Amino acid sequence: MTQPPNESEIQRKKWSHLNQFERKYLKQAIQAYDQIMLEINDIQQITNYYQLTVDQVQRAKNYAFGEGVSLYQFSPDLQMAEAWNRIMLGEGTDIDEMLLRHEVLESELVINQGINQLDAHQIAQAQYPWSILINQR
Repeated sequence: MTQPPNESEIQRKKWSHLNQFERKYLKQAIQAYDQIMLEINDIQQITNYYQLTVDQVQRAKNYAFGEGVSLYQFSPDLQMAEAWNRIMLGEGTDIDEMLLRHEVLESELVINQGINQLDAHQIAQAQYPWSILINQR
């Protein structure tokens, strides 16, 4: 009888698209992403703070920090994780909110409208240029 995968197997699979050096270099960001996915109160808190629906926030979280990571081979970004944590606490900056809205839009385009990830990212980036602004800071 096959046993369901345990948490460490799931995490290993999630990051399998990264080579050993990337996993070592990005260890702190990987841990931050994994911690975000373990958080259970963030969705409701974020919906309250930013007047978004539970579906929008849950979809964006899973897309940016969860299943989307391995599916679209995203590299973890510590600045994104830190922004999510500030947003969750209601301490997000304008740039943090831009990240949230970017991920909500991009995940909507990819998951609900079937647009490919790169095109969806460009559309979201045009409306919510989080990565440009964060690099200017």
